[in-house]
Amino acid sequence: MRITLLAVLMLVSGYSFAETQNEPLQCLKELKKDVRFASIAKQVALDGQDVTSPQMLDDRTSPSEPQKRAIADWIDARSLCVNSKPIKRSVDLHILFLSIVPELYNGQTTFGEFNKKWHALFKEVTEAPITAPDPNAHQHHH
Repeated sequence: MRITLLAVLMLVSGYSFAETQNEPLQCLKELKKDVRFASIAKQVALDGQDVTSPQMLDDRTSPSEPQKRAIADWIDARSLCVNSKPIKRSVDLHILFLSIVPELYNGQTTFGEFNKKWHALFKEVTEAPITAPDPNAHQHHH
């Protein structure tokens, strides 16, 4: 019960600090502590950050039924975090997440395959210049 309350308080307080950039990140970090995701906590990066653990990348298992329920809840929770303060990068990452997570949920890919895809997509988004999508437009002026 206390965890739910905490999440609600965070969402409410999130609106009053609208100018901070890392709210979705903070919200996503809290997902790591959420008991609903305990069954998948070792398989995926719950906070939506990069997957660096070799175990995660090599995981050849597909989600069990309880894990599928956890994945469905995780999708909802991630959406709530990202929607609480839509920041372009968080939204871009979330759209990519939503494009690959159904395969995992449906058992078409293993956790490892999902994590490898996520790792590649995450790098692509986070290494891209934030303001200039055109690489030629991104000149360094010193």
